[in-house]
Amino acid sequence: MPGPGLELIGEEEIAEVVGVLRSGFLSRYGPNDDPAFGARVRHFEQEVARLTGVAHALAVNSGSSGIWLALAGLGIGPRDEVVVPGFTFVASISAIVYAGALPVLAEVDETFNLDPVDVEARITPRTRAIMAVHMLGNPARLTELRAVADRHGVALIEDCAQAFGARYRGGGVGRIGEVGIFSFNEFKTITCGDGGMIVTDDEDLYRRCFAMHDQGHSPFRLGIEVGRRPFLGMNFRMTELEGAVLMAQLGKLDAIRAHLQANKRIVESVLTGLPGLAFRVLPDPDGDLATHLVTIFPSGEIARRVAGELGAIVLADSGWHVYNHMEHLLERRTITGKGCPFDWPCQGTSDARYEAGMLPRTDALLERSISFGIGVSDPNLAPFGLRMRDGPDVARERATRFREVARRHLEG
Repeated sequence: MPGPGLELIGEEEIAEVVGVLRSGFLSRYGPNDDPAFGARVRHFEQEVARLTGVAHALAVNSGSSGIWLALAGLGIGPRDEVVVPGFTFVASISAIVYAGALPVLAEVDETFNLDPVDVEARITPRTRAIMAVHMLGNPARLTELRAVADRHGVALIEDCAQAFGARYRGGGVGRIGEVGIFSFNEFKTITCGDGGMIVTDDEDLYRRCFAMHDQGHSPFRLGIEVGRRPFLGMNFRMTELEGAVLMAQLGKLDAIRAHLQANKRIVESVLTGLPGLAFRVLPDPDGDLATHLVTIFPSGEIARRVAGELGAIVLADSGWHVYNHMEHLLERRTITGKGCPFDWPCQGTSDARYEAGMLPRTDALLERSISFGIGVSDPNLAPFGLRMRDGPDVARERATRFREVARRHLEG
């Protein structure tokens, strides 16, 4: 059940890993004067910064830790609020909770990303950031969200975990906000199994995130920095083995993106014109990563009948991506069991409450929507569709099957 990159693991990745093992340098740190040390992590950071169009990139051990580090680097914590969509992977919300801040859930619109109008209505004097999550490879309405953030003097965070390789108005996603975060787990565009990346133009934020990810050290520590560490940190470093795999995968990004977009055009052309069927809105159609083609039906009843016959799911049934199914959030459960940051002694305000049905427009949209997977096979989002190695003939065959089933239920 992989993303595109995992299906393309080959001799390039194997050669990179063997090279690291033979070098004897497995950590991101090594002697710069030793040609055996390849500095794969550092080179990967530099390439991602270049592709994104930012000054700084920091490799970490997961996208989830990247979000938490970004929040910490921005100084977000207790008594702060962060607006986040109710349709997102749970890590977006968990990171806010473990930063000590309160997640404020907001509606999505037909981009399946944050609705800027609803976001603005949920901002309070305690709001410190808006977290735009580029779900299913499609950039959010970044121009509008940037304007909302600027009007209220809050940060814009881009959770680009599902959108590495997507673009927005001439540049990579992740560069419009104060900070962006990517993921490289097995369901993502390119992968090393796990791993993540923080990108930013803000040097101070970069240095704070670096110190937090490496026991308080500055970039790029050489030896022991006793007396010069800004604060206590932890260890979220990426290893050279992961960096090696990702450098090989990065060389395949253009081919991945071109293949996905070609297959998506085929599927969309087959489904276009079917009465009653709509597609999600794309704020920048040319920038869509094309890992998913999201279809919208007139009613949840029709969508469920189509999904049932195809072996697909409506997006409302995603167990990891819809707030209604995040029982640990709804019941406000954390590892300490003490209620913080949800209870008023921690926050200095009334209790934060989360309940199924609290985002009715999001619920209604997800109930009548099905994602046709173009390059990601994920039982929690898109069980029906294509995989990375499927060619145009398979794309037409699957799209025709989808159209036949959808047409019958739309007409019936």
